[in-house]
Amino acid sequence: MRKLFGTLSIPGDKSVSHRALILSSMSIGKSEITNLLEADDIKATIQILKLLGITISKRLDKWIVYGNGTNGFLQPKKDLNALNSGTTARTMIGAVSSNPISCRFIGDKSLSKRSMSRVTKYLEKLGAGFKLTRNDYLPLETLGTDKLVPEEITIKKPSAQIKTALIYAGLNISGKFLIREKVQTRDHTENLLKYLDVKHKIIKEKDGSNLIELKGPYEIYSKNIKVAGDPSSAAFFIVGALITPGSKITLKNVMLNPTRIEYIKILKKMGGKIFIKKTDKFSGEQCGNISVSYSKLKGINMNKSLSPFLIDEYPILSIAASCATGETKMNGVSELRYKESDRIKSIVLNLKKAGVKAKYIKDNIHIIGSSKLSKKNCKIITYGDHRIACSFMILALLNKKIEIDNEKCVSISYPNFKKDLRSILKK
Repeated sequence: MRKLFGTLSIPGDKSVSHRALILSSMSIGKSEITNLLEADDIKATIQILKLLGITISKRLDKWIVYGNGTNGFLQPKKDLNALNSGTTARTMIGAVSSNPISCRFIGDKSLSKRSMSRVTKYLEKLGAGFKLTRNDYLPLETLGTDKLVPEEITIKKPSAQIKTALIYAGLNISGKFLIREKVQTRDHTENLLKYLDVKHKIIKEKDGSNLIELKGPYEIYSKNIKVAGDPSSAAFFIVGALITPGSKITLKNVMLNPTRIEYIKILKKMGGKIFIKKTDKFSGEQCGNISVSYSKLKGINMNKSLSPFLIDEYPILSIAASCATGETKMNGVSELRYKESDRIKSIVLNLKKAGVKAKYIKDNIHIIGSSKLSKKNCKIITYGDHRIACSFMILALLNKKIEIDNEKCVSISYPNFKKDLRSILKK
């Protein structure tokens, strides 16, 4: 049987790559970004920023960005195409909403089915104007202004995209602007602001809410940024090593942001042999080397409160659960319906195809795992979802008869996934 063995460097984090490009564009001066993820989602952000008048180029292993300030976006001459990237669309809508320009955002078929009012309804409270041609979906036109007013906004459902969109808008708002999130989400934007010396406050309230205080408008001065390895991408190899007998791997310089590695705690609870050694800090984010060995996993109950921190890892965690002894329950997963695919449907349907007992009951996914998986032929339907494709390519390590209908969609977040997997795959 094949096993995973050796050392691998994980490509740059997707979330931080988006933010590094956008905040560098909103800074004054020249920024150099290293280890930027060169995936389709990031290319969408680059192309949109270029259409907004930002000069971006690549020299050797560095991306060079010449920023125009927080109020420096220019009127685009073409539609802004976010392709498949929800992060690009929603956060860039926030960034341009406080600039006196009008922009028309479009996206691919999948993105055009994802809600945009989730972000525009909050921006409208600040005075931003929008025209949605299909009620809640792209295409969407921003009716730009530089006269947004500071308010106190409470984000009801946890979303790092919405929070980031509001922060971007707030950088160009005059006065005290408060953003309250009831449940903490990824804090990469806040960490990068701190790294860029942008003064802001984060207040922990008695009910557990996070209150972010901005006092704009800001002048941000450029700094060079190094992007840490993507923990969501690392998750595929971690699970691959845990479920494949004889495996032993080390993943280098993976981001250890607490909002991103909750899945590692889950896998350890399932019995996974995972060891972390901290290394350097990359532009405000702690990194480390992660060592993983094959382990006999057991099913567990995943608390609903963890769902905001596992949203990208549920697909690969479902693979771990399939190979674990006993039942695993993933609780409070309704948000999975609104990702690149309906991931509840994608996970349950494809697990069943692979001979795994799985079902969805009242906001929870139930998986009955086994150390002896079916070896039957099956074709996995990815629905063009990169995380579904990568996850079931990992399950295919245990069953060569598994076929993936669209492996190319991994380019959305990890173009070299198959190449990297092969580099540590040994007989």
